[in-house]
Amino acid sequence: MKSNQAWAPERKRDVVCLFSTQNTVVAVDSPIKVLILELAAAGPIPFDSIVKRSHKAKSTISVHIRDLERSGLIISHPEPGDRRRRTIMLSSDAIGRLTNSDRNIAVPHSYQHSAGGEQPFIDDDIVSFFRYCVLVFRTQAMVLGINIDPVLQRTGEEVGRALVPRVAAGTIEDVVKKMNAFWQVHGLGEITLAGTTPLTLEVRGCFECEDLPVTGHGACVFDTGVLTAIFSHHLKSQVTVVEQRCYSSGDDRCIFVVTPGNND
Repeated sequence: MKSNQAWAPERKRDVVCLFSTQNTVVAVDSPIKVLILELAAAGPIPFDSIVKRSHKAKSTISVHIRDLERSGLIISHPEPGDRRRRTIMLSSDAIGRLTNSDRNIAVPHSYQHSAGGEQPFIDDDIVSFFRYCVLVFRTQAMVLGINIDPVLQRTGEEVGRALVPRVAAGTIEDVVKKMNAFWQVHGLGEITLAGTTPLTLEVRGCFECEDLPVTGHGACVFDTGVLTAIFSHHLKSQVTVVEQRCYSSGDDRCIFVVTPGNND
């Protein structure tokens, strides 16, 4: 089964969701199919649960599931103890989506650089140049109607796994202290432990989103991936990371809540 925590597609008619299988890339624009894929992305789900949550007839859902199976996006198998019932699982990876939701954002003044204007980054400061590159990349993607949150989260998880040895410690408090030292040395912001029940992290000066336009929703999917990898290792259990506040939402900081899962 594939994991796609970062994928939270908008079920609107102007949204096209992109998925990768072993052999091809598939575009899905049906709101019902998108809903089925969204539900399956959270983990194996009974067919009857999809019917209930979609408010559609069983026959309608069956048709959509057959189409998704033929496309290689999902698989279904009989439930243990009752072969008449089926469980649906995702068998593909979410790549992202094409959407109009952020295309009319207000571009930050620091991005509106023209010849002869103020330089948007500081010479000989790799951090300011890197942050500017992130700003340009993310803003251009938004303006073009491209959302690649799943790719950014997967990238963050790979980076997080590489960081695990650098921030490993015996307690959560010490892990966060080591993370904060690394974050500040590399100009990524300042990260502090805001609470332990639930595990809550606060990031100020976030490199990923502080300079982004205000979109009304969170944007730190790369950071979410990094935190997922680090705390899954530390807690020895796959965790779920949810961003509750974000500069891109109009907040003055980013807040992440880390919830341990189970090992089933």
